[in-house]
Amino acid sequence: MQNVDSIGGLEDLNLPRRRGQNVDGTEHSLDRPWVKNPPTSEHECLNLNISVPCTPQSPELEPGLPVMVFLHGGAFAYAAGSAGMYDGRVLADISRDTQIPTIIVTLNYRLGVLGFLASEEIMAYNKSHGEAGVGNYGLWDQVEALRWLQKHIRAFGGDPSRVTLFGQSAGGVSTNVHLLRGEPLFSGAILQSGLLPLCGIMTVEQYQNVYEKTLEVLGIPTDLSPQERFAQLLQVDEARLTASMVDVFMIPVVTLALCDDHVLIKSPMPSYNSFSTFQPPAWCQHIMIGDAGNECIIWNKAYRDLKAEGLLSRCAAVVGLEAARKLLSIYNITPSLSPTETFYAIEKFTTDGMYLAMNYDAMRAFPSCFAYHFDEPSPYDNEWGGLAHHSLENVFIWSTLRHTLPPAQQKQSERMARLWLRFAQGEEPWERFSRAEKMMIFANGTTEIKTPAEDSGRGYERWAQVQREGLQEAFGRLSDDLCILRRNLLDMNVKPGPMEVVKPAPTVGEMTGEIGIL
Repeated sequence: MQNVDSIGGLEDLNLPRRRGQNVDGTEHSLDRPWVKNPPTSEHECLNLNISVPCTPQSPELEPGLPVMVFLHGGAFAYAAGSAGMYDGRVLADISRDTQIPTIIVTLNYRLGVLGFLASEEIMAYNKSHGEAGVGNYGLWDQVEALRWLQKHIRAFGGDPSRVTLFGQSAGGVSTNVHLLRGEPLFSGAILQSGLLPLCGIMTVEQYQNVYEKTLEVLGIPTDLSPQERFAQLLQVDEARLTASMVDVFMIPVVTLALCDDHVLIKSPMPSYNSFSTFQPPAWCQHIMIGDAGNECIIWNKAYRDLKAEGLLSRCAAVVGLEAARKLLSIYNITPSLSPTETFYAIEKFTTDGMYLAMNYDAMRAFPSCFAYHFDEPSPYDNEWGGLAHHSLENVFIWSTLRHTLPPAQQKQSERMARLWLRFAQGEEPWERFSRAEKMMIFANGTTEIKTPAEDSGRGYERWAQVQREGLQEAFGRLSDDLCILRRNLLDMNVKPGPMEVVKPAPTVGEMTGEIGIL
């Protein structure tokens, strides 16, 4: 569980010193990771896929191309940069065909227990091996990948001074982390649905509880010394470690938090109420920030059984009675709401508390950014159909699944891919947020620049009221707990085990018929 010193296998690549020398990128790679997902591994966990926009007619590597480096999401527990969804060849081909050639890089990093678990025992083990800090190994993997690209991307025709780091969800959080670290490894950043503290920040002491629950689920005896128990943990294979997370976290979407070890980020960690002073470093002033309209519908299994009449006591246990009353009142959540009304009120509340309100604060603090809201309804036949759910914009930006979209959304996908590429070129993809607070709205196959006054359904006045009441931190923490049940995770009196799932979420049709939102 030590931080990596180099990227396994990549330092030994015989990289070309002359542009125009073709490179067989598959010689040292996984077996076509863009077609078939590679198996999980506790060792082969840091890999890069580099897609260069050249053609058979012009196979030479063009010099000085901009580079886009993607950090995938997945709550620091799921997904992979090598997944077919993120086949960088498609976006690289689009860049070539639209005369804005761009190198696309995706990468894998450690996830789950292997990527983020922390404890006093792990910290002592790291120290004995000359490593400072604890946890956050997946983030250190990303750092090493970015450092490697600074050294070697020229060999692929890229310009190390024109690197855009972009990430969605946990990848957006990661991008935020790398801005805070202060090491100039990129010059532009896109934060899609992810600002820290999304996914959570825990102290070593808090992570100790997660560690103890992990040992319990794995059946490691409690009558051994801490050192003996840790030694047994080191013998557990990757598959069992990964499987243990389900019973430890007891939520449908396992979510790993960062550890505030004062090594990854030496300055104070950000909080839900700190983005009114958001300022990226001087070496990265080209910033895009955005979100989706129904981010928290993906956590519906965590809150779908909550009843309006019992919600106040549930919320008061997290933020106190007075704050809970004020927050629920601001969102008009009362005991008189029906179950379906309550469900969608909580979805809106948590989407705003974990994503939109914090993003809006950051946009206002850094008005030269480019801001967007993604409101495209999902065309897919599942429980999130008809909603602009978390991560759906990836379908549009990456274009790998464009053929599954209806015609108007296919055009929207083409448009969004070009806009992201133009941003990486250093261009202005649309008007800056500015003091006029202009935001790009992607909705129903169209694009439109709107101000808050023209986008009144978003809920800006509610966010302003939360801020006036000084409740931003309580708003974020409560939203996080409603979706991720973090209070249960950290409570040693709550024993690990499977989560009970009672009933499916209401469909969009039920929601439309009952309360007429759509």
